[in-house]
Order: sequence, then C-alpha cells, then structure tokens
Amino acid sequence: MSLDLFLFLAGDAPLNTDRLNEAAQKFNPIAVYERNVDLGTHSGFLPVILDGRETGVETYKISYSELAEYLPPNEDIDPENTIVIQFRWGGDANEGATALYTAALYSATYQGVAFDPMSNMYLGADQLMQGFEAFFNLGSR
Repeated sequence: MSLDLFLFLAGDAPLNTDRLNEAAQKFNPIAVYERNVDLGTHSGFLPVILDGRETGVETYKISYSELAEYLPPNEDIDPENTIVIQFRWGGDANEGATALYTAALYSATYQGVAFDPMSNMYLGADQLMQGFEAFFNLGSR
C-alpha cells in the first residue's frame, strides 16, 4: 500500500533542495535533504536525514491538470500558475514523516497548500506538522 500527499506551490517557488536545507534550519527537528536536487525534474526517492534518521520520500512533479477533476475547490490555488509535487511512501513511518515535514516546510516558507487524497482535505502548515509529529513518533519505535 502506498500513500500520497500533493503539494501545490506558486510557479515561482524554489524547487532546489539547497533552498529547502536553508529553510529547514529554522525548523525543529532539522532535516537535511540531498544537496542540489531539483524537485522540478527529479523523479523517485529523495534521501533525507531527519533528526539524525536516514530516510527519504518519493517525489514527482506532476501537472495540475492531472488532478484538477479530483480536487475540491480551493481559492488559494491558481490552476494557471501552480507547481504540483507528489509525495509517495509505503508503510515506513519515517518516510511519511518526511513527506509531511517537507510539505509543512514548503507551506510555512513558500505559502504552499497540501492536499491529502485519503481525507479529501486541504492541509495547512500547522495540520501538516501535527501529522508529521504523529508519524515521527511512530517511526521512533
């Protein structure tokens, strides 16, 4: 079973992991993403060290039009100028924590909006961090 989370960002949002590493310095715990990866072209597993744990998450850039018909309305998303990053993970709680942390980091720093297809709900940075904490605590067991 795999789980997904979709992140919607303005078209000018930085997609290089070096910028994510800079932003993560302000968060606790601190994540360290593999250096100089462009999430706009990267497809597949993205290695991350999250609070000293080696983990990661699958990332894919997809077009907004691929999801549009499945999404509830959201005024914060501009269909004409939106980048969509899909996070995908299996049963590993650390990978789920990484997906939620990364989406929270983007949401807090670059005004991203996340969508959870399981709940059919949009999530903000605070909700994403709550989800992150739940997954993170599971991963430490």
